[in-house]
Amino acid sequence: MKVLVIPAWYPNGDDMLMGIYHKEFCEALGARNNIDVNMLFIERERLIAPFKFMFMKKKEVIKEKNYNVFITKMLNVERISKKWQLKRYVKKMEKAFLDYLKSNPKPDVIHAEVTLPSGYAAALIGEKYHIPVVVTEHATYYKDFFNEENIKYTEYVLKHCYFTAVSKYMLDDLPKYVKCSHLPNLVDVDAFKLPRKEIKGLRIAKVCAFRKGKRIEDLLAALKIIVDEKKIEDVKLTIVGDGYLNSFYKEKCQELGLDSYVDFVGRKTKKEIANILNKNNMFVITSTNETFCIPGIEALASGMPVVSTKCFGPEEYIDNKCGKLVEVGDVKALAQAITEVYLNINNYDIKYLRRVADRYSAKNVIDKAIKIYEEIMKKN
Repeated sequence: MKVLVIPAWYPNGDDMLMGIYHKEFCEALGARNNIDVNMLFIERERLIAPFKFMFMKKKEVIKEKNYNVFITKMLNVERISKKWQLKRYVKKMEKAFLDYLKSNPKPDVIHAEVTLPSGYAAALIGEKYHIPVVVTEHATYYKDFFNEENIKYTEYVLKHCYFTAVSKYMLDDLPKYVKCSHLPNLVDVDAFKLPRKEIKGLRIAKVCAFRKGKRIEDLLAALKIIVDEKKIEDVKLTIVGDGYLNSFYKEKCQELGLDSYVDFVGRKTKKEIANILNKNNMFVITSTNETFCIPGIEALASGMPVVSTKCFGPEEYIDNKCGKLVEVGDVKALAQAITEVYLNINNYDIKYLRRVADRYSAKNVIDKAIKIYEEIMKKN
């Protein structure tokens, strides 16, 4: 089976975490003996440097472990006109697809990641060249795709593709006629199943990009409450990640007098993150909205409970045997939940936590994806 993946984002450029799950999905798909997978990616360069764009190499091929990424670069003019940008993107994608066919066989299935713009462009190509298309929605702002400005494009995608989403709650917003399914992000759970040792004191881990909506400031405020109440003597928070709010969070930490309790360790590799999680006994998610939150699954695979805000995605895998859920922005409730989980830390069954994580293993997710591919190929 020949599969062409068309993502909206790919870890290439300034943000090497953006779309990392698309990369890992392709790698897991390509590891199957009967699957030949490649990726077609339109990289949208920001309008901030148009003259720099003029001298950029517009096309390149990146050779990954078991697939190739065919990249075409274009200038992103969305700030000028979203409609014009989408039209240009669609044209670029079709041209890139035809160039791809010059050196590669026609795919049996196209799998687009995110409804707009990649899903829409893939749907048009699928209809024109008679190829079945699967679209998987990842975006936290996916509801914007259903507003008046975008609905005609979204409706086209829904009517001409097999639609999937990484969390079940996202499917509730779709029209009833849509053929849809839950296809979660896959997680390399085995990489995080290191032998656990007894950990003294409260050791909290957080892994995220330092972006708006992650609400790291809430975790810092909750930590301040825990420290001041002195119900727990030995406390340490390790934060993995970086981003444009890096300075803001570090300054907030200083303002709260938490420098000796918090370590900002920057961006880390998967192996390094696995080792960090293995030295902690609790993971915390404080986001406003998460469509899935891969680090939460990695924490469960590591064998630690998770305290999370009710931010949608994590609510589908965190039950009372996995940790606790609190309202977004309720700092006092967050501090209380962290304290309660820690005081009962030995009651959490590592085997159960890892069984929950296993639902999202590469094998289980790829098996489901292939089943969907086979279904739509038969109908096509």
